[in-house]
Amino acid sequence: RAQTDELDGIDAIRFMMDAGPPVGRPIELRVIGNDDQMRTALADSVVSFLNTKEDVTDIIRDDKLGKDQVEIKIDYPRLSQLGLTVADVAQAVRLAYDGYVVSRVRYGDEYVNFRVLLEEEIRKRPEDLGELKIPNIQGRLIPLKEVAEFITGPGPSSFFHYDAERTITIAAGLVEGSSMTSLEATNMVINNFNLTKDWPGARFVMGGEAEETQESMISLAIAFGLAALGIYVVLIVLFNSVTQPILVMFAIPFGLVGVVGAFALHGEPLGFMAMMGVIGMMGVVVNDSLILVNFINVHRRDEPEKKYLRIVAEGTSSRLRPILLTSVTTVVGLMPTAYGFGGDDPFVAVMALALGYGILFATPLTLLLLPCLYMIQHDIGNLVRRIPGLKHFYFIPEDAGINE
Repeated sequence: RAQTDELDGIDAIRFMMDAGPPVGRPIELRVIGNDDQMRTALADSVVSFLNTKEDVTDIIRDDKLGKDQVEIKIDYPRLSQLGLTVADVAQAVRLAYDGYVVSRVRYGDEYVNFRVLLEEEIRKRPEDLGELKIPNIQGRLIPLKEVAEFITGPGPSSFFHYDAERTITIAAGLVEGSSMTSLEATNMVINNFNLTKDWPGARFVMGGEAEETQESMISLAIAFGLAALGIYVVLIVLFNSVTQPILVMFAIPFGLVGVVGAFALHGEPLGFMAMMGVIGMMGVVVNDSLILVNFINVHRRDEPEKKYLRIVAEGTSSRLRPILLTSVTTVVGLMPTAYGFGGDDPFVAVMALALGYGILFATPLTLLLLPCLYMIQHDIGNLVRRIPGLKHFYFIPEDAGINE
């Protein structure tokens, strides 16, 4: 922007980042309505509102006026007095500017048309249009300026449609480093206008990056749920239990807390790529819990004579170093990408930031809280065993031989 500000002779410059996802302009709003005046007035109000926001830049709209034209406004009473008709005027103007084929001559195998029209220099001067002579019913030549006046101005703009209704699309960008997301900015505009009360018959439809983000977030929510369900099913098969997988998956909320806190401290919006990192984080943070729970289960099976609390304590202390090393090396490997050491990518960086801080925050909480939850599950399991018909749902067989 600083470099382009020094350029002369340019009316407007549009800045875009075509990489993604999501793609499209950060703010893109369709103003829809078949009342041309009301639609244009509403679009003007939207543009004026956006101009008051410091985070919004590069505002454009697609209802630009057409090329300059000359409008001929006919004086109908005067036209009738001089013995002319509208058809006479239209035919004369068309012949003067479009011409008329008066003859055709054959040269060899080709025909050549001879067209009569005004000279090019005269056609380029709108002021000469009034001197155009039109024959009336008496054969007199009447100057066009005697029966009409001329208005020079821009022609009508092109009409765009959305769902068979006329629409004006307004697009804008957000300044670099803005804490406002595209969806928040678009909703800010929509909520500022009471269409039902002030603009009856008009409506807004969001597009661009906000629309893509909304659709992507729905897809990500589905992917998040399917990923969690997939992890749960795999853990059920691994542990042969329906309760222990829940313990393992408790690490996921801890990771989400770390992601939200990290993005709040960095002033970054929790967008599409960040949520992609969250989905990847789910699989990584579950690994730590999985290692710990599985290790404790193995010790319980191999050393049934030991007390339950001692098995949990020894298993946690034994797995402390592997879990910390796994998590720390993963986080250290992600931080250069997250902070752009040696080169940065604005889309991958937020994903690495979410993945790194999610793991960093979930690991210590997993090491502290998971053993406690394991013990709580054991106490609940003792109660469940005493209820007839429910003992088979608990993961510890009655004949496990564990010293309570």
